[in-house]
Amino acid sequence: MTAQARPSLPAATPLRLVLLGLLAAIVIWRIVDTQVPDLLALRGGDDAAAAALRWNGQHAPSLYARALQALRDGRQDDALRWLDAAVRNNPADGRSYALMAQIRESTGDIRAAEAAMRAATDAAPRRTDVQEEAGIFWLRRGNIERALQHFDVALAFHGEARARLFPVLLSIAEAEELRPAFAPLLARPVRWWPEFFAHAARHATRIDTLRVLHAMQADGPNEFTPDALRAYLQRLQAEGLWLESYIAWLNSLGRGSLGTVGNLFNGSFELPMSNLGFDWIADPVPQVQLTVASTYGATGGKALRVSFAGPRVHYRHLYQNMLLGAGAYVVQGRARPDGLQAAQGLQWTVYCLAGKEPLGTSERFVGTDQWRRFSFTFTVPERDCPVQVMRLELAGRVALDFEAKGAVWFDDLSVDQRRID
Repeated sequence: MTAQARPSLPAATPLRLVLLGLLAAIVIWRIVDTQVPDLLALRGGDDAAAAALRWNGQHAPSLYARALQALRDGRQDDALRWLDAAVRNNPADGRSYALMAQIRESTGDIRAAEAAMRAATDAAPRRTDVQEEAGIFWLRRGNIERALQHFDVALAFHGEARARLFPVLLSIAEAEELRPAFAPLLARPVRWWPEFFAHAARHATRIDTLRVLHAMQADGPNEFTPDALRAYLQRLQAEGLWLESYIAWLNSLGRGSLGTVGNLFNGSFELPMSNLGFDWIADPVPQVQLTVASTYGATGGKALRVSFAGPRVHYRHLYQNMLLGAGAYVVQGRARPDGLQAAQGLQWTVYCLAGKEPLGTSERFVGTDQWRRFSFTFTVPERDCPVQVMRLELAGRVALDFEAKGAVWFDDLSVDQRRID
């Protein structure tokens, strides 16, 4: 059997070769005609724009560049002429419409300015520089709600805009008559809102600003992130509003967490430590590792393990703030040292928040042992102690006392009022 012969391609005729060559030349010229003006314009400056326009008189970016130069020279009419040419050659050029709006606004032609800015944002709905400029424009016009809509786009798609726009948004929030403009915005998810709220918590001049913003988002889809909640609680605490901070923190807890609320929160360590509010706060220290894990003998299955790597550290970085009334209290818990080497040992101590002398101190934990219970008492004075802090710390007086290695487990911590007969 003979192999089937492959069909032969038609021979290229001279006319076909000429047509193919002509088509290739047209494609190459089109590429060159499109790209050369862009390359020339990349050189920057008015001369570069002029050179690009000599190559292609319809090159919209160069027309825009000429308009900018004319505007810098004070030639507004020339700038508008260049911008008109730019949008004729590229109707989707939002930058040109936005610059046109600024010029029209500066000359008092507000109707034309507003029409140009609407055209700019319609032409470039995701161009963040145009949306940012539109927001500033409508802010000048007093249309705060519309300004926020454009700022929303700029902030959602361009993180660097946040450094510029967050102070602007905060100034709006600080003006009582302007705050309602945030309400329509917060009726839907806003990607940048938690970061802005944290910014406001740190920089607002009045605490009422934060209260209003907090209330606006309370029933909407924009939930507090841990960072935003932490900033809010810290600001309330810095203002001395500890009870308000406590209530805001309570309202942030899920139903599964409310059952562990007491004088001391999460003393069994069954919940992850959130590191905010009136939960355990653990300031990070490279030499010390905190883990909540399963271990034998733990009530409920989990306990806290504090592990020291050896280098010297004056450790007092795990603590919890408490709001206890005046009176006598007892701290109870269980501990299991696991090869802990420390000159003076590790201890729990209760202080008034602003005090240096302890209200009460536990026994010191060191060495290796089985689970065993411990307790100690303290008294909250009638005056000058509205907030207390329970802190885990290495005991000692001199530098060598703060070298520690090994671990210790804690579980079932509680703080209860003590009856005095």
